[in-house]
Amino acid sequence: MIHASLIYQNQFGTAAMRAVWTEPAMLQAWLDVEAAVAQVQGELKVISKAHARAIARNCNTRVITPQAVAAIYRETGHVIVSLIKAFRAAVPGAGERFHLGVTTQDVLDTGLTLQIRQALRLLVPSLFGLEDALVELAVRHRRTVMAGRSEGQQGAPITFGHKIAVFAAEIGAHADRLSECADRLMILTLFGAMGVQSSYCLVVGDRNIKAFTRGVADRLGLAVPAVCPHQRTDRFAELGHVLALICSTLGRLGMEIRDLQRTEVAEAAEPWRAEQFSSSTLPQKQNPEVSEWWQGLARLARGASSALTEVYQQHERDISRLAPELHAIPNLFLYASAAIAEATRIVSGLQVHEERMWANLMIGGGLTMAESVMLGLAEKSGRKVWAHQRVHDIAIQVATQGGEFIELLAADAEVAKFLSRKELLQLLRPEHYIGTAVAQVDAVRAESRRRRRVLSRRFNNAIG
Repeated sequence: MIHASLIYQNQFGTAAMRAVWTEPAMLQAWLDVEAAVAQVQGELKVISKAHARAIARNCNTRVITPQAVAAIYRETGHVIVSLIKAFRAAVPGAGERFHLGVTTQDVLDTGLTLQIRQALRLLVPSLFGLEDALVELAVRHRRTVMAGRSEGQQGAPITFGHKIAVFAAEIGAHADRLSECADRLMILTLFGAMGVQSSYCLVVGDRNIKAFTRGVADRLGLAVPAVCPHQRTDRFAELGHVLALICSTLGRLGMEIRDLQRTEVAEAAEPWRAEQFSSSTLPQKQNPEVSEWWQGLARLARGASSALTEVYQQHERDISRLAPELHAIPNLFLYASAAIAEATRIVSGLQVHEERMWANLMIGGGLTMAESVMLGLAEKSGRKVWAHQRVHDIAIQVATQGGEFIELLAADAEVAKFLSRKELLQLLRPEHYIGTAVAQVDAVRAESRRRRRVLSRRFNNAIG
């Protein structure tokens, strides 16, 4: 249905996810709804069991093709009326009992829900796989010391594992969000034209309405909501926000990799193949093009998500929401699937240059340890504000005029009153100033394992 390009398609969505959002898949989801309705109506003797079997048997895209529906749609201008006519033409007898009491929105909403479920069955395991790759990288480098940066400037030491653990925790939070909205998404829409089930009450009888609704829901593996969800497009808006957040997190990760791969920084880099190229004119280039791409997908995802936030509809129903849903939801799943798949590959093979991290950290002879020295001096002198000013003046002198931080500190008469050269050297050791970085990485790993046990059960209950 979208992203049919042979060249760029995998950069906008994985092959498996594209298969969920084809036009035949959409039509099959509609037919699955119609089949379930007919089967339960047959059980309740609303239609004959022979008609129910015939309808269910022919509710597939080999019999009812997109081409057949499209040909009629050009005349009728209504997609589900075209589906009904196409079915009656293909199955003349039972076709007259097809779509009995059902309204268009019931089929469209429930069909979309079935497609979303298929998409979630692909996306959730891939999201877990990305989280695993991030956690593994974080644990491997939980003691790899590097410069923490603020406003593009070196601040104080962190570990590379801690940096990656932040992304792992964020991806885990997105899995939580998907789980929560999945419960609100996996619902049956079977409420008739105005949402009060009047057509179903007439067709199956008031006493059978709950059994009918429950029967269709069970066949489709969905829950029955308390009230008609025709107007409740908030669930699709919520899904859109979560998918856009996933893309945005990966966009941020991509920019982090790009910045760390800059020639002047060179602390990390995408995996590289010998046959790979980055420029049609500059032979030496090794561009982080894959990582940069995620930021572009994130921009598209935020735009698509925004289209779903307009939840206004006129009165009980209108069609203004249909275009955003049919366009935005498939695209959001595709963008997320592409970004997750490539991020997992890049993270799993990321080149980490520990020596360069250390060399960058020690630029200026250890200026990134200024806070450590300041706090040590404050403790010994009992004068925090004075210590901050003193270390600041010496650090700025090194930054602007050159020299070694340790030498200027040791030569300063005021500093020497409180800290010996040996004590200064201890305060200037970055590996001793990473705080709880290692413990936080370990906590992220433990939380990931706990979350996985809980979410695996929740997702299995919600999406099967």
